[in-house]
Amino acid sequence: MKRLFPLPLVACAMLSGAAFGEGQTAYVDLQEVFKRFYKTQLAQDQIRQQADDIKMERDEIEEEVKVMKEEIEVLRTDSRDETLSKEIRENKRNQLEEKLVELQKKEQEMVDFEKLRRQQMEQQNTRMTKKLFDEIHEAVINYAKAQGYAAVIDRSAQSRIGTDAVLYVTPQMDITANVLAMLNQGREVVPSDGGQPEVKVEE
Repeated sequence: MKRLFPLPLVACAMLSGAAFGEGQTAYVDLQEVFKRFYKTQLAQDQIRQQADDIKMERDEIEEEVKVMKEEIEVLRTDSRDETLSKEIRENKRNQLEEKLVELQKKEQEMVDFEKLRRQQMEQQNTRMTKKLFDEIHEAVINYAKAQGYAAVIDRSAQSRIGTDAVLYVTPQMDITANVLAMLNQGREVVPSDGGQPEVKVEE
């Protein structure tokens, strides 16, 4: 006759033999973690502020260009005004030529300025993104080691044809929320559904 153990004792024996997750593969949505990481939101605010500053500076240059164009139209009109003396018209034409050269330089300055500032912003965005992902990767690795997982796979990864590389993950093996809670301890973050901000409090 086989000896049967009560269910609770069997469960305890299984859990005592190995920690939960030990030797198993876990999954994490790195895109979700990146999006809801509080430092990502701070970095995005900084980038938006820089974009606003660029627009403000560009608007100032555009206003200068607008004023110059208005001055050019006045000079062009005066240079053709037969009621003015030949000497005055000649002087207006000389001023017009100088102003046109000045306008061309100012317009090129505006193009160069915007190109340079956009490049600087893109480079900074790339550096900040890499730094954030490095921090997230380190957090995932530390969490996985602490829990005894054999491997962690990014379930947000896609195949070369744009389809999801991982089609299904059992909720128990998805550590996305755990990693986010660790990264956002004590910080207010915006939920992925766009609802009210939630605060991660250290337990």
